[in-house]
Amino acid sequence: MNSPEQRAKAVPYRPRRAALNWVDYLVIAAISLTFAAVVAASNPHMARAQARSTVIPAAELPVQGSQVGERPGMIKARIGLTLAGR
Repeated sequence: MNSPEQRAKAVPYRPRRAALNWVDYLVIAAISLTFAAVVAASNPHMARAQARSTVIPAAELPVQGSQVGERPGMIKARIGLTLAGR
């Protein structure tokens, strides 16, 4: 049998350095900022406010004319110039 002098002692573990270093803190900060940006972007109140400010009424849109119906030969000419330039 073991005598009382030969028994192993339980020694608590104490790390010699800090558990987190500066890189760990940078990663935590980056994750926090990313989370905050996602929450801010997906906030429905903010999305509605932005949507209202960027809507342009149909009366203020510029009139867009189509050149395809007026000059069908222009499309063929552009395709020909593009292929010739290769």
